[in-house]
Amino acid sequence: MGMNRTSGIHRWAVSAAVFSLIMASTGGVSAEAPAKERDVMKNVGSYLQWNSPVTVKLDGQELPVKAEMEGTKILIPFRAAFEALGAKVTWDGAAGSASAVMGSGGSAHSVQVRAGEEEAVVDGSSYTYDHEAVNREGSLYVPLRMLTAASGTRFEWDLVSRTLLLESAAPTASGFKAGSPAYEAQGDIPARYAHGASADGKDVNPPLQWEGAPQGTKSYAVVMYDLHPIADNWIHWSVLNLPASAQGISEGVTGALPEGAETNAYFGMGPPPHSGDHPYRVVVYALDTEKVELKNAPVFFEDLEPVLEEHALAKSEWTGYFRGAE
Repeated sequence: MGMNRTSGIHRWAVSAAVFSLIMASTGGVSAEAPAKERDVMKNVGSYLQWNSPVTVKLDGQELPVKAEMEGTKILIPFRAAFEALGAKVTWDGAAGSASAVMGSGGSAHSVQVRAGEEEAVVDGSSYTYDHEAVNREGSLYVPLRMLTAASGTRFEWDLVSRTLLLESAAPTASGFKAGSPAYEAQGDIPARYAHGASADGKDVNPPLQWEGAPQGTKSYAVVMYDLHPIADNWIHWSVLNLPASAQGISEGVTGALPEGAETNAYFGMGPPPHSGDHPYRVVVYALDTEKVELKNAPVFFEDLEPVLEEHALAKSEWTGYFRGAE
C-alpha cells in the first residue's frame, strides 16, 4: 500500500469515524465494483463498493450462487455452501427455517437457522450473529461466521476479484498446535484486548500458547491480522525471532519483548462501527532459522507471509472475532 504505518493508524481512526457517520445516515448504497488499489483507509471511507455480489470458491471450485454483501457483512448462500461441503440441507418453507447436518455419529455437526433472525443453533448451542438470515425469493443467506463455526471452514478474502476463498477443513499432518487460553477458536475476543479507543479496550495483547513443534525448530514467529474485507488482512501484531525454547507469549507483554522482536507493535482490535464481526487470525510459525530479518515493517499479511513460509516447518492458526459498535 505504501503507507507509513504510524500515520496509517491515525488515519484508520479518523476514517472509521467517517464510515460510522456515512453508514448511519445512508444505511449503505449498492455499487457494481470495488476500487482496485489496496488501501485500507479508502476501504473504510469508500462504503459504496461493499454492497454488491461476491464470488465464492470452495477448494478452488466456484459455487453456482454468489454471496451477498450488506454494509460490509458477507452473507453466504446457505444451501449452496453447505451442500458443497457435503452437508444434508433441509428447508421448511412454512417456518422459513433451514438446517444442515455434516458428518455422522460423534463427529457430526449441525446448524439450524430461521429467516429474519440473528440467532442460530450450532451443534446444540445458540449464537447471535452480526446480521439476520435473509430470505431472497426462497434462497436463504446467512452470515459467513455461521458457516465457519459449523463446519470449521477456513477462508480468505481477495479484494481485487471480490472473491471469498473457502477451504474445507482437513486434518493437519503436523502435531504443532497454537491457540489462546483467553478465548475459544471462532469465539469472541474479550474487549480488554481491543484498542484503547474502543469501549473497555486496554490495548494489551492476548496470551498465546503452543506445543508440538517439529524437530529442527530454531525460532517462532507470531502474526495477528484482520481478515475483514475492509481491513484486507491488515497486520495488528507481528513478533519474530522468538527462541526455540518459547512455549507461548504472556498477556500484556507488547512493548516489553526483546528489542527488534516486534516488527509491528500490538494494535488492538478497533473495527469501524456498523461493519459487523471482524475475524482476527493469529498464525504461529515454527521456523528453521534463528533469525528473520525484514527491511521494512509489513502492513498487510501478504507482505510478511512469503518470508515466513520460506522458513516454515509448521504453522498453526487461531481465529477469534470482535465487533465494533452498531
